[in-house]
Amino acid sequence: MSRIILRERHSKHDKKPAEFYAPDEAHDFHTDFGTISKADLKKGGVVSIGKETFTIMPPSFIDTYSRLGRGAQVVHPKDIGLVIAETGLGKDSLVLDIGAGSGFSASLFARIAKEVHAYDIDDRNLKKSKENIKELGIKNITITKGDVYDAATIKEKDIDLFFLDVPEPWRALTTAKNVLKSGGFLVAYSPCITQTMQTIEALDSSFLHLRTVEVMLRDWKVQGQAVRPESKDFQHTAFLSFIRKV
Repeated sequence: MSRIILRERHSKHDKKPAEFYAPDEAHDFHTDFGTISKADLKKGGVVSIGKETFTIMPPSFIDTYSRLGRGAQVVHPKDIGLVIAETGLGKDSLVLDIGAGSGFSASLFARIAKEVHAYDIDDRNLKKSKENIKELGIKNITITKGDVYDAATIKEKDIDLFFLDVPEPWRALTTAKNVLKSGGFLVAYSPCITQTMQTIEALDSSFLHLRTVEVMLRDWKVQGQAVRPESKDFQHTAFLSFIRKV
């Protein structure tokens, strides 16, 4: 079993603790601060090496998720969080994730939804997403090669959430109409506002455009009296258009 290792801060003014990821507990783990024995890895808890103190614990889902291999650009969790909240995704929901990439968005949806069907047209993305889903131990995701622009290739029906991360989302509207249940949500994820404009303009009377938003995220430095925004803000990732089948 893998392990997360945190090096204790020496003072409250230190930056966040150094974090290491031991891939297994069958071998000693070597760091710049010393070696942690496989016996200590297996036992877990607090371990001291010289002047350094480490806390060893099993990784949670998000620890493993944050270390997954990436191929295509991934959807940021801040955007996935809003999609889940705005669509009311739950344990009975069926999700279509189009443009699966490395499987990051499908993995987060699958933590909540009943079932996720993820599609991509790139064999490299399909391979990477399958590897990542296996690493996370997720059982309720199906990965399939398919072209969302060709409605005949997507067979699912009565979908609650159709998440669309492709270059030309307006070309997938016929597929969305075919697979979504009445009242189901289409969410188009588009880095450029021109993509968003063209998608909204292409909607017919089967769809109701609810809103288009972008989620802004800003980290803050909080160290003693030094309290200010971090210089490297994570701002724009994409526009999210929330559309409902009516």
